[in-house]
Amino acid sequence: MEYKTILLPVALTKNQTLHIQDVLNQLADEGWELVSLQAQQRAGGIDGNLTVLKRNKLA
Repeated sequence: MEYKTILLPVALTKNQTLHIQDVLNQLADEGWELVSLQAQQRAGGIDGNLTVLKRNKLA
């Protein structure tokens, strides 16, 4: 098993939501499965969403 983390943007509009969907679908096509998604915050607000993905190691 291998893991990958990416920081996805915060979706404030429908277009941003569709962009995130496209990114996740592309990763799924590469064999990645979403494990978790957690908002990353600091004093000024939310920076993005830390996304953890996994897939079986490629031979």
